[in-house]
Amino acid sequence: MKYKHPKYASELEALQAIVGFPELRSEKIDKPFHHNERVRVYHGTDIVKKYRSNHPRSVSKTHNEANAHVDLDRIGINVPQLFGILHSDQECSLFLQYIDSEPLTSLIVSSDSSLPQHLISTGRELGKMFNYGFLHGDLTSYHILINGQTYLVDLESTRQFQGDEFYRKLVKEWTKFIDSTQGRRWKIPFSKKQEEMVFEGVRETLSNRKTREVLESIVLR
Repeated sequence: MKYKHPKYASELEALQAIVGFPELRSEKIDKPFHHNERVRVYHGTDIVKKYRSNHPRSVSKTHNEANAHVDLDRIGINVPQLFGILHSDQECSLFLQYIDSEPLTSLIVSSDSSLPQHLISTGRELGKMFNYGFLHGDLTSYHILINGQTYLVDLESTRQFQGDEFYRKLVKEWTKFIDSTQGRRWKIPFSKKQEEMVFEGVRETLSNRKTREVLESIVLR
């Protein structure tokens, strides 16, 4: 499903169309897990702007991310709501729902007591994705946000695959996810027990038998 977006000439026009406010102030999100120079939150709203330039590669990423938000939301996966795209001569940026949350990374680093339930919840969202052949493309605990629910974010590399190509890429994505070191600042990979907790959640929502067998061959090795 392609996201059909209007092109706005200015940020003000885009915001007026989205929320009807004549003027809004924004500020950088002051969290160590966000790319602060690219993400700004607007006061009085639940909207963030994810800035990208108008370079052709950035435009392609923005459109792909918008389409991924639409597609994943349509099949019942928790992703931030997409409000629109600002495509002007200077930039091509996304307006998204602001999720006031912590990334799964921080719960792993701090060994939070709620971590097991959130690992299982993460698995449930991944299982729903895998049922439809979707892969995140850059799956790390840094791109999973926890706020009562589990949200998948940073979807510019998300794609839908078919057949053997899906299974080949699934193995690579899962392996990268489990071996990830929670970003540059921490070197704490998933433990085997934590990996099994994620897979426990996957099995709750994953109905495709072959996909389950492929994952079992990795997780239960």
